[in-house]
Amino acid sequence: MLSLSSAQINAADSKISVNNAWVQEAPPSAEVLAGYMDLQNQSPQSQILLGARSTDFKSVMLHQTVTKEGMAHMNHSPQIEIKAESTLQFSPGGYHLMLMNPKKQLRQGDQVKITLEFQGGLVFPVLFKVSKDRPK
Repeated sequence: MLSLSSAQINAADSKISVNNAWVQEAPPSAEVLAGYMDLQNQSPQSQILLGARSTDFKSVMLHQTVTKEGMAHMNHSPQIEIKAESTLQFSPGGYHLMLMNPKKQLRQGDQVKITLEFQGGLVFPVLFKVSKDRPK
């Protein structure tokens, strides 16, 4: 298994790094989970996240929660821009990875590998820790 630091090393040439990667623990019967992270772009150019995949889920989609007229809606995002020299936080109520149909029950402390795919061919795996709350 790769650690977060090794994911950063693999992405070093692109100047992309991932920190605080976690999946929110849900009841055993949950068919949809959410993944969060801090996605940092240290390059002078924007980077485009095109998608993600994981063998631990039937599918993974990029989503954003948007509140309109007091109602929260989850919108599929075909791609997400990470602006130059900035960090985009994936968090509850904002951008997140929608993790559909987990292939096994995930509990606090478990880890799942999710591979992020960027425009230009950058693909790298990141370990996400299952937790009730954002890791500190």
